[in-house]
Amino acid sequence: MGTRYISDQNKVVMLYESGTYAASTGAGRWLGEVTDNSIDDAENYIEDRFLGDASRSVARHERGPNDVTGTVTYNPVDMNLIAHSIGSVSEAAGVHKAVEIGTSVNQNPFTSGTGNDLNTPYSFTLEDSKQAAGTGANFIRTVNGCVLNSVTLTATQGEKVAVDAEWMGQGLTFSSGTTTAVTVASQRPYLWSDCSLTVAGSSIATAKDVSLSIDQGAKGPHYLNGSRAIGEPFLGNRTYELSTTADLSTDFAKMLYSQYYKGGSELNYVFDMDADTTGSQHATFTVSGARITSMDLPSTDEGINETTFVISAGSLSMADWTNPLVIGSYNPF
Repeated sequence: MGTRYISDQNKVVMLYESGTYAASTGAGRWLGEVTDNSIDDAENYIEDRFLGDASRSVARHERGPNDVTGTVTYNPVDMNLIAHSIGSVSEAAGVHKAVEIGTSVNQNPFTSGTGNDLNTPYSFTLEDSKQAAGTGANFIRTVNGCVLNSVTLTATQGEKVAVDAEWMGQGLTFSSGTTTAVTVASQRPYLWSDCSLTVAGSSIATAKDVSLSIDQGAKGPHYLNGSRAIGEPFLGNRTYELSTTADLSTDFAKMLYSQYYKGGSELNYVFDMDADTTGSQHATFTVSGARITSMDLPSTDEGINETTFVISAGSLSMADWTNPLVIGSYNPF
């Protein structure tokens, strides 16, 4: 009887791709406190049925397009993946900045200057391993060419901040040897108590849940190129959405409902996460030109009245003060 794989030996490691798309380089990177990594490795077999087979059953199976997708869920200590889900990432004096970019510019400036003829978005490699005692007993799946499709950052009262990052990869390889080493970050993860939300200049001090979704609409085409794997992905329509649940309060209720929801005025908002005790853990998301697209205001027979409102569209940027000596660079180039 073989050895069972136990969850305490599971590990998910990120590796940069800085030379060529879908080719990892360098040491393993700490993503955060990963709690789940799901990989959907779809072989998409095609069923053959045809005249002359004289059977009601499937005659045979053909190997269809191979799609590798997944979601990694973690509690963040930095904003590495989230920064790259926004667009262009630059670094100076310990500040990581992320701004939107259009497809009219280079999406991923590989250091070698090659492997990006189709202007591929930022990509990375994920190694998912289940380890067991014994030589050659590890179960390791490595997905190259991972491109972020959508990322959701959620802060809920009394809990750690959580990230759900949906990705698509070019291909998956299996091995059973040695896993990639990774160093656990010394910082604690962001907590709900580090977070604050300001909408149209008013602090939403009674917010209970804030969820910021960044969706780049990534597509993975299956070209006629002699391969079952996807070709180099490209980005589709971009969507931002902020969903907030808060106790309804007189300091913002009328303003948000009358002027911005019913009145249709544009607004700006800032979502701030500040765990900064040593000048090394503070991130701010700033959105301008947004609109409240829904606002739920139920009246109940018990407790405090709540509101749940959604803010869509706008232009997003991020500034992240994370000590590069501790967490390292966000850029492989």
